[in-house]
Amino acid sequence: MHRKQPISVLVYNQLFPHPRPDDPASFSAHLSKNLVGEVRIETATFYGSLDTIEARYPGLNYSHTPHRKRLGRFPHHARLFQAFDALGLTESEIAGFCRWEGTLWARERYERDEGVKVRDTTGLEIGEWVDRRGRTTRNKGINVKTDIEVEIEEVRPAEEAMDSEMAEEDEESDEEVESVGFELNQRLIQAAAMREQGVSVVMDPEWEQFLKEAQEREALGRQELGIQASGAAAPRSLRPALASAIASLDAPPMPPNPSIGPAS
Repeated sequence: MHRKQPISVLVYNQLFPHPRPDDPASFSAHLSKNLVGEVRIETATFYGSLDTIEARYPGLNYSHTPHRKRLGRFPHHARLFQAFDALGLTESEIAGFCRWEGTLWARERYERDEGVKVRDTTGLEIGEWVDRRGRTTRNKGINVKTDIEVEIEEVRPAEEAMDSEMAEEDEESDEEVESVGFELNQRLIQAAAMREQGVSVVMDPEWEQFLKEAQEREALGRQELGIQASGAAAPRSLRPALASAIASLDAPPMPPNPSIGPAS
């Protein structure tokens, strides 16, 4: 692209559209006052010293993005790169314009004049990037057990389960009743037999208490209470005698016989 004005004039007008008394009068003055100093600071910071040929001729390319990032940390170079972008300068225009200390132009001229090649060591410690995203990895030494053992419990029908539970309750009921004691039942049978003979007998207080608690707990009628007492409240061998004893409770008391005293 052929421009009507020199690039140095265009860049200066872009950097200083309204020059102040303390601003540089030209781009060359701005380069000597501000830009070269920033290049030296960046070079010394990057290489550590200026003892090597590479440090004295760093070959900074003002179109190369990494070099722009390094120099863009300084205010004057940051404004310079903004001016390049605003003017739309091409890479060839920037290379032809940036001909000062530390630039790529300075290194190429040194190499041509001295007949040597400046070895660029920047980034040598960084290995070549290898794309491993497409590789598949195989796990070794990991065994995954996929067999699952399932224990199935057979469910019994509802009626069968209910019958079984009722049978178990009957067995427990018999055991609990037998634990009441054979002696208490014997006293009840003896008292019932004496009442049949016409003797006024006071029922055993322990048995009366047992009947009272059973009536309150189960809320049964007297007939049901007699069934429980004659059936579930005594061992099977004593159930006929206990039924007779319960039936005698409904009979009116006989007049006392003075010859027979009350049972204790």
